[in-house]
Amino acid sequence: MPNLGASPSAAQLLKRGSTSGEPTPLLQNTITTSYTFDPENGLVCEGETAELARHGITDTMMYRTKTLTTWQAFEIRYTTVWMNPVLWFMMLRLAAVTLVVCFITILVVPNPGALKVAKFTSISKFLNVVVGLLLSFFLSSSMNRWYNCVNGFLELFDSIRNLQMQFVALGVPEEKTMLVLRYGFASAWLLYGQLLLEAVKLSPDSDVKDHYDSMWDQMCRKAFRVDRTNKTMLLDRREEVVLRLTRDPPGMMWMWVAALIGRLAQDGWIPPMQSPTYGRIMNLCQSAHGGIRQVRASISVQAPFAYTHLLATLVHLNNFLNALTLGLVGGIATSTWAVRAGYHFYLEPVGDLHVKAEQVTQDWQNMAVTFLYCFFGPLIYQSLLLIGMNLAQPFDSPDAKMPIDRLLHQLEIDMCDGRDLVDHLAFEKPFFKAPEPKPAAA
Repeated sequence: MPNLGASPSAAQLLKRGSTSGEPTPLLQNTITTSYTFDPENGLVCEGETAELARHGITDTMMYRTKTLTTWQAFEIRYTTVWMNPVLWFMMLRLAAVTLVVCFITILVVPNPGALKVAKFTSISKFLNVVVGLLLSFFLSSSMNRWYNCVNGFLELFDSIRNLQMQFVALGVPEEKTMLVLRYGFASAWLLYGQLLLEAVKLSPDSDVKDHYDSMWDQMCRKAFRVDRTNKTMLLDRREEVVLRLTRDPPGMMWMWVAALIGRLAQDGWIPPMQSPTYGRIMNLCQSAHGGIRQVRASISVQAPFAYTHLLATLVHLNNFLNALTLGLVGGIATSTWAVRAGYHFYLEPVGDLHVKAEQVTQDWQNMAVTFLYCFFGPLIYQSLLLIGMNLAQPFDSPDAKMPIDRLLHQLEIDMCDGRDLVDHLAFEKPFFKAPEPKPAAA
């Protein structure tokens, strides 16, 4: 995993967790924020600054677009590419190349007035079209994979909500409903944690085993607050031991859910296996498992390395040629002005170098125009490359991170609301199998 300077990493995300009694996400850190619901202001991000509140920004997927249509967009500094230190460090390198080339041009060109500055500007133009085309394709592909990953999570969450709805409609006992919901909710957290863990593996100096153990320990210490007892954890130690032996723990947990649904059908709590209702419930399990596979495919199956390497190489080469061009044009313009003013040290050996004032003015004009596209061109291309790479690995970068913790928080709230609303029906609770009568008090 590349070093992002002061930006928090996925390793830090996995290292810090919440205890069972704290209303914070499992992987709490400065990247993953916790959320509360305010009746007046809606969903509020804890630790949200006044600046973000003024611009209507909660996270990377929740913001007010109206601000971006005005000049207030220049005031926003939240996870924008313009605040990325990698971008400006690369621009500083290109500026150093420009200054070195400019200085060498002043030293080695004896008669700058004989050179046509416009010829040098064509050097940096032949790659612009190819680089722009490749970047557009790569950005489009990265955005589609980013959206597919989010849609996979949403499909998983909706399946859990729909399972709760089906169980409520069939009158399944609450303890059995809580077990199904706990397995589903734990699978979502495990998927999120494993994606962060895979980002940690990209760093050669990270201790993956410590992060892996920390993730499982947090899963066994985080309370499943949908359960009214508030004593049930997302996983118990027995379940942890079994799941750690599998390659895909989130997907395997839905095997447990499917088996539990089959057991409920055999016990008569839900319609039998031959019924359409049972098939509908199993389809929800398959949909949840499909959402997990979709997330896996979106993150694990990247663009071919040969393509991304060629793209990155061409972007860096194009930016280097732009810096080279700006240095040549700047050096020639400066030498032309020096000859005109009589300061050029080649004036004596070369002889009478006559430079018209119009030529000096034209060279400075060409330099100004060259500066505009040789500075903003590499700046835009480098920014697009950074955005594309961040979108390709969203769990390895804070600039393109998905607020999965917010979605999980909303899912937990929805499950708690669904559990409580059943106690306030205006009619008798439905059931497929009559509940066992409570024993009479002695």
